[in-house]
Amino acid sequence: MASISSSTSTSSASSLTAKTGIGGLVSGMDIDELVESLSATSRQKIIKQQQNIQKFEWKQSAYRSVSTIMKDFQSKYLDVLSKTNLRSDSFYKTVTATSSSDAVSVSPTSSATAGIMTISSIQQLATNQKTQSGASVSKPLAGTVNTAELANLSGKSILLTLDGKSKTITFGSSPATVEELKTSMQGLINTAFGIAEGQDPVITLGVTGDTLSFSAPGSKLSVNALGGDTATLTNLGLTDGQSNKMSLLTSMETASLNEPLVVTGDLEFSINSVAFKVSKGDSIASVIEKINASTAGVTMAYSAITDKFTMTAKESGAGNSISVSDTNGNLMAAFGLTSESGSVVTAGVNAVLTVNGQQIIRSSNDIEVDGLKLTISKATDVPLTITSKVDSSTLMDPIKNFITDYNTMIESMNKSIKEAVYKDYQPLTEAQKADMSETEIKSWEEKSKSGILKGDSIIRGITSKFQAAISGLSINGTSLYSLGITSAGYNENGKLKIDETKLKTALDTNSTGVRDLFTSETGLGNALNDIITDAIKTSGAKGSRGTLTEAAGVASTTSDLQNLLTDSITRTNKTIVTLQARLKTEETQLWRKFTAMEQALSQLNGQSSYISQFSAG
Repeated sequence: MASISSSTSTSSASSLTAKTGIGGLVSGMDIDELVESLSATSRQKIIKQQQNIQKFEWKQSAYRSVSTIMKDFQSKYLDVLSKTNLRSDSFYKTVTATSSSDAVSVSPTSSATAGIMTISSIQQLATNQKTQSGASVSKPLAGTVNTAELANLSGKSILLTLDGKSKTITFGSSPATVEELKTSMQGLINTAFGIAEGQDPVITLGVTGDTLSFSAPGSKLSVNALGGDTATLTNLGLTDGQSNKMSLLTSMETASLNEPLVVTGDLEFSINSVAFKVSKGDSIASVIEKINASTAGVTMAYSAITDKFTMTAKESGAGNSISVSDTNGNLMAAFGLTSESGSVVTAGVNAVLTVNGQQIIRSSNDIEVDGLKLTISKATDVPLTITSKVDSSTLMDPIKNFITDYNTMIESMNKSIKEAVYKDYQPLTEAQKADMSETEIKSWEEKSKSGILKGDSIIRGITSKFQAAISGLSINGTSLYSLGITSAGYNENGKLKIDETKLKTALDTNSTGVRDLFTSETGLGNALNDIITDAIKTSGAKGSRGTLTEAAGVASTTSDLQNLLTDSITRTNKTIVTLQARLKTEETQLWRKFTAMEQALSQLNGQSSYISQFSAG
């Protein structure tokens, strides 16, 4: 490696900043070198400040590396969103539970204990109250036949669509009466859609006076003109697209409701004391969506099969949980959901079961008993059992990983404050790098960076807090020591080791104590979390953030430019600007002096030449 003395090194400041005047043409001296030599002290001051900036940047990077290591540890073991959050009660769910029957599924909570639970019977499940339209809500598919035009039906056709399947119905000879029309048309429909022997037609026609009606229970039926022949439909008293089921996408004022809407202005109604206001131009689908997204606590739906609306309470159990009324207009009545319109109410009931000889009544099928979450799915008279047992092995690996990662974090922090310092290896200038290979530069800078945090008080303060928490915390007599987790030795500087046999015993016999040690408000989990937060917190105004953040900042946060080291870099850059200005002034003055000397020598040489010529003459 090239040997470089930092005391005589130069940088970009070595090039002359005020090169003016005569460059030694008369005296024969190297004025450039003389000026640079005479201003070397000023140049070295600039180089020193540039090296300081490099050290500030390295120190900032080193601090941020420590912050990243601590943040990663916190995110993995102390963050509420982590699956391995040691501060969460759910992390310590070491009890597993199984059910002997598919009538009940079970999940243990953190408070579950080992044992056997007997459910002798499940008398009934909890159900949700339902309110349903008492009758079909859509206007029937029917029309009053123009009997004067019956003679013109021969050869005419219409299109019938049943549940998406379309058939053309073409009339034969002209019927004389509406009854004859019904008979002939029924035959045509039966042929088109098919009918099994002994079964009722899939579409049944009816006649009342001059009114022809179509019935297709459980199916959607619509009529359309064929080839633009709407006149034939008109003669049958029907309209193009008429159907026995409403379309949820049409507006309420055009929907074929069996009970016509009667309203002035907007439609207003109330569900469980939650007020709603909608426009007649809104679609039925948008009204359903608005109700379902509200705080009324119900779910509304329309079934084209039954042609009824159903409103179901979101909460199960006994008691009236659906109350519907119109306040302006008759929308809910038109939907058949008010008591006045004949709605059918199916009351909700509570779940009833017998657990360990005691009858339990709950409004939900999700029940928590003795730390176990039970979900019952069917009634049964056959006794079943829930078996719970401790499986502490599930905590062994996570706790071992926690100690391993803690040791890695501590080792990294200790290394940063104990690295050797190589004072002879100052940051390289650009001029120095130009004379070195990449390998030499890398090797040099490794030594330059080494010990940048040597003995750092911030890092030492954090590691001291960690050691105090690890060794001093005890909750109700449970500590890391009682779990078999102890110091790895004096020379390991705060690292820990595990006695796995002792840890397993503690998990098997004192799982509650282990949980409390980490999850209690004054426990180890919160203590470690507070130490890390106090060091790396980025929120808040400058001066209220974490100690490492205040010192070095964190990338992509406000603190990136608001920290002590960035402030030092800014001040040092200003100092460099001042020193560079002084250097330029100093060089200018030196050049003026040497220029004056050259001019004087030139004049002296001229006079000497003249005298020599005069003497010779």
